[in-house]
Amino acid sequence: MPINNDKFSMSAHRIGRTCLLAGTILTSGLLITVPAFAQSEKAPEQKQALDAERVELVADQLTYDPDTGEIRAMGNVELAREGYTLKAGEVFYNETTGEARAVGAVELTTPSGDRIIAPQILLQNQLKDAFVENIRLIMADGAQAVAATGERIEETGRTVLRRASYSPCKICADGSGKKPLWQLKAVKVVHDKGKRRLYYKDAILEVLGVPLFWTPYFSHPDPTVDRASGLLPLDIQTSRNLGFVAGIPYYHVFSDSIDATFTPVYTTREGFVLKGQYRQHVGIGQFSFDGSITRADQRDFTNARTGTKETRGHISSQGRFHHSERWRSTYQVNYASDDTYLGRYEISNADTLVSEYLLEGFFDASYISSRAIAFQGLRLEDDSGKAAFALPLIDAEFIPNYKPLGGTISLRGNALALHRTDGLDTRRLSLIANWQRRWITPNGFVLDVDALARSDLYNLDAADQPDDPAFAGSFGGTSGSEWRRLARLTTTVSWPLVKYGTSGTHTVEPITEISLSPRRGTPDSIVNEDSRAFELSDLNLFSADRTSGFDLWEEGSRATFGVRWRFEGEKLTTDVLVGQSWRITGQDIVLADGIGLEGSSSDIVGRTHVSYDGWIDFEHRYRLDDKSLKMRRNDIDVTFGDSKKSLRAGYTRLNRNLPFINREDREEIRVSGFYKFDENWKLTGTWTRRLEGAELLTTIEDSGPVQYSVGIEYQNECIELGLRLRETFTRDRDVEPGTSIMFRLKLTNLG
Repeated sequence: MPINNDKFSMSAHRIGRTCLLAGTILTSGLLITVPAFAQSEKAPEQKQALDAERVELVADQLTYDPDTGEIRAMGNVELAREGYTLKAGEVFYNETTGEARAVGAVELTTPSGDRIIAPQILLQNQLKDAFVENIRLIMADGAQAVAATGERIEETGRTVLRRASYSPCKICADGSGKKPLWQLKAVKVVHDKGKRRLYYKDAILEVLGVPLFWTPYFSHPDPTVDRASGLLPLDIQTSRNLGFVAGIPYYHVFSDSIDATFTPVYTTREGFVLKGQYRQHVGIGQFSFDGSITRADQRDFTNARTGTKETRGHISSQGRFHHSERWRSTYQVNYASDDTYLGRYEISNADTLVSEYLLEGFFDASYISSRAIAFQGLRLEDDSGKAAFALPLIDAEFIPNYKPLGGTISLRGNALALHRTDGLDTRRLSLIANWQRRWITPNGFVLDVDALARSDLYNLDAADQPDDPAFAGSFGGTSGSEWRRLARLTTTVSWPLVKYGTSGTHTVEPITEISLSPRRGTPDSIVNEDSRAFELSDLNLFSADRTSGFDLWEEGSRATFGVRWRFEGEKLTTDVLVGQSWRITGQDIVLADGIGLEGSSSDIVGRTHVSYDGWIDFEHRYRLDDKSLKMRRNDIDVTFGDSKKSLRAGYTRLNRNLPFINREDREEIRVSGFYKFDENWKLTGTWTRRLEGAELLTTIEDSGPVQYSVGIEYQNECIELGLRLRETFTRDRDVEPGTSIMFRLKLTNLG
């Protein structure tokens, strides 16, 4: 090391990983470090305290002048400490004055990836305060802030930027000199690290260089905050029922576990609506509430004003709680003030609201649950007095370790009490014992055996007042008690035949199922409460119990035959199933014609699923009349596309002649899709039309378009824009068909 005039320098070779004591400074939340050159021997406890202040210095040349106390590091200087890195052409530090100066393309990088760029940085007050000119802050997410001057005061913990601009748009850093899509300018910006918030004085919002909005004061959380109180993106739209609609959501954080959103909404046709949401985590679980309320003009069935005001609104709540490793509970509450409120105010298109509380227990393979369920019908034909609520519905299943004959035993109990304020009350207790086993023979045959015994005890009140006579049995329900004993033995045999080829693997699987049960199943006095949506399909063709609940029982013996073909290739996969059921003994299932099980032979059901190379997906589900081969149900869905473009088309034709409300026959076609023009632009659209079928119950008045929508979206690193037009053609009392236009704007990091 050459020594000259009581000064010394190190050169010729780059100095690396030199540990020095350092002063530290934070500016805009960023750490700046400058070395103090000498240290003496310290006690172990003092040395440990100083370790946190050690830095690593890398430079081409280092000099020290003992007369002036100045240290100078030159040439590609790098200082590193605890994840912070300072790069500069030169760094000067004076031990006497405690000032330091970094000059020459200064760049400071934080552990989070944020960078500060400036021509020079001046540090004072024993390296505790900083002053920067022409500062540029590049954040980890790409957002940038530039200012004429920046100052950091250690005592207040604040960083002050003057004549500053902020924008997350990439164009700020591309060197083109173009104006960013939007930026926020202010005379003064203060960053309070303690509060983790940025405060603006005399702020102006510019879009494409044009000033659009000025405010004397504005603030938003800094990038270290995940959740912070403030305004959310503005909700603007127009609709046929509400006119012009504008909502300004305000989000408020009460604590780490509680937050809420309040949204006052103004409509030109119905006045003000207040919406809100509350969320809380309580350690063992979480719950939320949301709802709305308004005072609006009362309307009749024809949508004419009656001249009086009424209060309308809704409330909804959900929650999940884990009480222990074995027990958990969930609930949902949904209520609307009237049938059409949710549809008119475009909150939901549901036609039935469900409220439920569920308590569950898990014990290895065994399970128990208890629930209470209530329904609110929103259709014109719904009668609140006929709507049932379950209190309680209990289901329990016990699976012992005992394996008789190598099979699995399950013991199940189910109890239901259905109540109505004006109509039939049903109580049922069911006890089920089930044994199942599978064999696979050396020849590849798969044999499944399912044996079941069940006993049901019913008690009915006001059975002559069912909510729907179609489900009250052949001769109507009879009040009193009824005991039903059921048994069934089901055997399923399949033989998967596999052929390996150069293009892929073929699997052909013939399937035969025999189900034996006593002829007498469901007495006429038992009302069907829980199996009303039953219909034969490819999903339940080979199920031992094809009905969806307990009340409906398929009596007698039957045989079911089918075949399944699967192909798995490098790009192409297929799955085809077709089958039919024949009745050996017993009567038709007691429900209605049109479900596919009329007569001695059932309708033919099947599905076809084809997928090719991840961009074509075709699915066809159908049911053919066993005698005429006419389509009774025809569902087709086909999807083309990838992550940049997609088109999905669907067709449904129902020709079942079912006499139940909301299960009428219909024929419709639907199309939806999206297309991304480039990285930022996206076009979306949907279209649904009901067709007129000569053999269907649909009339000419019912046919025609149902709804369509088209939208365009733009999204980049600093803005999200969305515009959507939606047209509806259906009517429900005061919910009229019409056009809605929705607009969405979100500025990144500002809401």
